[in-house]
Amino acid sequence: MEILKVHKQEVPFANVLAFFFRPKENHKLETLFLDALLETRFTNIGKNSNEETTQEIPVYEITSVKVIVEQPTKFNKRIDILIITNTFVVCIEFKINHDLNNSLTEYKEYINNHKKFTEKKKYYFILTPYKKEAIGEAKKYFENHNEFKQIILSHFIKQIDYKIKENPNKYILNKKYDYYIDFIQTVKNREIRSKRNIFLENLKINLSRKNIKSEYHKNINGGFLEIEKEKFNLKVRFKNKGIQIEKWEKKSVTIIYKQNKNLETLHLIEIIKTSR
Repeated sequence: MEILKVHKQEVPFANVLAFFFRPKENHKLETLFLDALLETRFTNIGKNSNEETTQEIPVYEITSVKVIVEQPTKFNKRIDILIITNTFVVCIEFKINHDLNNSLTEYKEYINNHKKFTEKKKYYFILTPYKKEAIGEAKKYFENHNEFKQIILSHFIKQIDYKIKENPNKYILNKKYDYYIDFIQTVKNREIRSKRNIFLENLKINLSRKNIKSEYHKNINGGFLEIEKEKFNLKVRFKNKGIQIEKWEKKSVTIIYKQNKNLETLHLIEIIKTSR
């Protein structure tokens, strides 16, 4: 997905998962992904943000499973993935590269008002690469609603792996599984980049508290934090598994601190503050 430059787009993510949610596809994994999704621990969003699991998964017919990507709603919004069975419906919203800041009312109303779904159990999930707090319109929504549950993608992946290990004779992996492997790696890479972004953004805040001005430059490789000194600039960025601090002076670069994955923020600030 990263080679194709689509790892930051949510529709390709949805298409890959939809392929594996469909039990009739030639991946031959039957309902592995759908069952794993319903068994994954989810987080309530809003006031009671505790973790839970689905209490009881309804019995359903494999032949009834229908998966739709980008299902239009009444006012031209789109449900990323809609899964329909003879006993339940699953509404999935992706938040891979976007904040959880939009109202979810229209998605819920589309499901609740659909005549064919009246007697079916309803599940509402938001899939994210890491735990995200609701902001803006979403924050207001969750003050009075709790239907949508947040599922961390890495938790979902672990549940899939667990089920495969528990039933090695049931789930026979073939070449189509490589799409899933690529999906996993993309999710892991996204999680790493997200954590690095958060670290650099927090470092910028902590530097500001010490009256040290800095600018965060984002790019596809994770970006860097730039601190302007009197005669040179410092750049703080991630390299491999750790932090690297570079001294830039007249287009010449010197590495003054290299790749310490356990480097604490206070130590990092002190290096930046005392650099000459």
